[in-house]
Amino acid sequence: MTPSFETKPRTCLWRSAEPVDEELLFQLFVEAQQHIEELQLDPAMWRSLVGMQYKGRRQSWAASYPGAVDSILCLQDELGASVPVGRLLVDRRPGCWRIVDVAVLAAYRNIGLGSWAVKSCQQQAHAAGARLELQVRPENPARLLYERLGFKAVSESPLAVEMIWSEARMVQ
Repeated sequence: MTPSFETKPRTCLWRSAEPVDEELLFQLFVEAQQHIEELQLDPAMWRSLVGMQYKGRRQSWAASYPGAVDSILCLQDELGASVPVGRLLVDRRPGCWRIVDVAVLAAYRNIGLGSWAVKSCQQQAHAAGARLELQVRPENPARLLYERLGFKAVSESPLAVEMIWSEARMVQ
C-alpha cells in the first residue's frame, strides 16, 4: 500500500524511483549544497564539483546500502497528474532502519511534506519492530524537524549528528 498525505488542495504519495528521476535526484542534491555555496562564483567549477560529489555520493550509498528502497515523493496537481517533488531513501535491515536521504525541492518545503515522509517512515519502522536512524549536518534546519519528531542525538561532530528514533508507540 502506498501511503498518501492530504495537503490543501493536493494529495501526495510515494512511488518507486525510476531512471527518469535522475534529474530530480541531482536537483535535490544541488539544493542541499549550501555549505559550499561560495564556490558558485565560478559556475563551471561549481557544476563540476557538485557533479563529482553527486556521483561519489551515489556510489558510496550504493556500496553501503545495496538494498535501500528509493522512493519518490509526488504531489498530484489540479489535473491529477503526479509531480515528483522529493525523495526518501531507506535502508531496511532487520531491527534497524536507516533514513539514508530525505529531501524535498525548495519550492515545496514548509508545507508538511518532510514531516509526513519521516512520520510515514517511523510508522513503518514501528510496525516492523525496528528502530530508525539517520544522520544530519549540525547546521541543517531539518535537525529541528527530526528532534520535534522524537529523534535523539547519540553522537555529534562538526560534520554530522547521528540520531536515533526508537519509540515503542506509533507516531501521530
